[in-house]
Amino acid sequence: MSDSKKIKRSLFSEFPPISTEEWEKAITKDLKGADYKEKLQWDTGEGISSLPFYRRENLSNIERRTPVSPKNNRWEICEPIFGHDISSANETAKNALKRGASSLQIPLNVRRTEGALGGDLEGIPIQDQESFSQLFDDISLDEIPLHFDSGMASPALLAMLYNEAADRSIDAECVNATFLYDPFTFTLFKGQSPKISYDTIQKDIAQIASFTTEKLPGVRPLGIDARTYHLSGGTIVQELGYALAAASEYLATLTDMDFEIDDVSHLLHFKFGVGSKYFLEIAKFRAARLLWKNLISAFDGNTESSESYIHAETSRWNKTLYDPYTNMLRATTEDMSAAIAGCDSITVLPFDEHFRQPSNFSKRTARNSQLILSEEAHLDKVVDPSAGSYYVENLTEKIGHEAWKLFQEIEQEGGLMKAIKNGTVQSAIQESQEARNRTIATRGRIFVGTNQYPNADENMSDNIETPYQTVALNESDDNFDLDIQNLPADLADAFSDGATISDIISCLFDYGKHYIRTISPYRGTQAFEELRLATEESGYTPNVLTLPLGDPRMRKARSGFAGNFFGCVGYDIEDPIGYENVEEAMKAIREQDPDIAVICSSDKEYEELVPAFTQAFDKLADRPLLVLAGYPKDKVESYKKAGIDEFIYAGSNVLESLKRFQQKLGIIKTDK
Repeated sequence: MSDSKKIKRSLFSEFPPISTEEWEKAITKDLKGADYKEKLQWDTGEGISSLPFYRRENLSNIERRTPVSPKNNRWEICEPIFGHDISSANETAKNALKRGASSLQIPLNVRRTEGALGGDLEGIPIQDQESFSQLFDDISLDEIPLHFDSGMASPALLAMLYNEAADRSIDAECVNATFLYDPFTFTLFKGQSPKISYDTIQKDIAQIASFTTEKLPGVRPLGIDARTYHLSGGTIVQELGYALAAASEYLATLTDMDFEIDDVSHLLHFKFGVGSKYFLEIAKFRAARLLWKNLISAFDGNTESSESYIHAETSRWNKTLYDPYTNMLRATTEDMSAAIAGCDSITVLPFDEHFRQPSNFSKRTARNSQLILSEEAHLDKVVDPSAGSYYVENLTEKIGHEAWKLFQEIEQEGGLMKAIKNGTVQSAIQESQEARNRTIATRGRIFVGTNQYPNADENMSDNIETPYQTVALNESDDNFDLDIQNLPADLADAFSDGATISDIISCLFDYGKHYIRTISPYRGTQAFEELRLATEESGYTPNVLTLPLGDPRMRKARSGFAGNFFGCVGYDIEDPIGYENVEEAMKAIREQDPDIAVICSSDKEYEELVPAFTQAFDKLADRPLLVLAGYPKDKVESYKKAGIDEFIYAGSNVLESLKRFQQKLGIIKTDK
């Protein structure tokens, strides 16, 4: 026997196997008889709960694990393109490809503006075929995958892509692209259907499918924008359930129009946001592939040949305006979740993308985080790295089960569009959003630099600008009398003849009259940031003086808490080491004339300190707000009567408390 085998055998003898029963017995003893499955169960906030540990036997009931492709785990490193004009966007795109990006994301949003002819355009200003060609000048369309984040304008850009490929004599099968055409999320955001009747939308879907299958077989034109649910505060289960419902509605529409399921399933793709709950996000993407397989099977499709296509984009929901460099850390864990889960393409948004046009530095760090994961961590070499993990496999199974259950509920209601018109989706998202907002407001969920551990000296109001430019849509000089019978094909002819998007916009949008309840994307930290921006923009920075007295441990902890608390709205904090007595503290108050004074000590010592301070405050000509750090429940009412204005303490609604301070100090208006 070799030495290595002897060492291995001796190690196993030192660490004999321990049964689940033995573990549970030890846990029960530590919990003094409590059931750990109830006591230690974690409510993830994502529509499922999780136990504190899993064992091999927990996999025995998992019938089929997440399907994976036999190919390696290589993904597209996708870079979003920014630019105020076509020329700068082209240079940005070429620079990204030279420095490691392997695909490009093109943001473009055509908006109908009430009372304005044609509307306007946000993002890369592609107005016509000429500007499309200029954008991709010196970029190989047969080598570089393109991802058009273009919403309901997707048919127009699909037509332009076809024209460009034809003009360059490129083999159509070599053109690889996705388009985020998604009438469901458009309706959720806008409150109106993009077309006056759902039958017209279904006809458009069929025409897009027919055109793409024949002309651009390597393109996926029908998108499921699951970012919508994520960015509006939805749970992981809601993301998956509604995304699957959208996919089902696409497939039902096409198969009802006599398309074969195996001929059109490859036309769909999913675009998910990826948040910072590391293992849950890994499980989400693995569950998405399993759910797709189940859906194709339900349509009697070939599950082996119909692989899902999943594009992941790092979340905007959890990104902060203040202390923005922390966003790089958040995005890195999100990037890892998507890579480990086997996503087909990944976009890492620059850390400052949500409040300004990204700098070269922020774009480079976003790109390089993916390069490190592939070139240094070699995550692209391992197929499904988390397979076999008891924890991840169980999370995958639970998330998939709950998402499928939600999907079935939507199907019973009549499908996703019907559920949107009924307000079912919006109500569920709002409920989840409110729960998340409460957790942030009470600091149950920490955002470093925003609702905890702020840099009180930081000012950001002057750094905010629009990441994407908005321009008016240009009409051509010619009058186009369009008779669109086949959406992408006829649009391709129109663009070849010189039409602009403005000329054909009525073919893309013909709003329904019925107003539908909306949901809105937001960032979880926005409410805190708005209060702090109000401080900056007021030109008045309140002063806070902590008054540490008594017990050294308690006064230090509570003065630190007070500094963090008021730092979240950008107040100036004066935090002395401590005072010997009330008289010394009052002297400091008279000298410094703060706007807020915070008594910091132990609950026991407050019984003497509060009367002493409130009596001394009654003699002040210009009295600051008197605050107590802590919340001694049995004394709160008597302390209020004595003269304590506010209490700040762990577990309170910090957001609402800070809002009251802002109102009392005149920085924001009082709610009526």
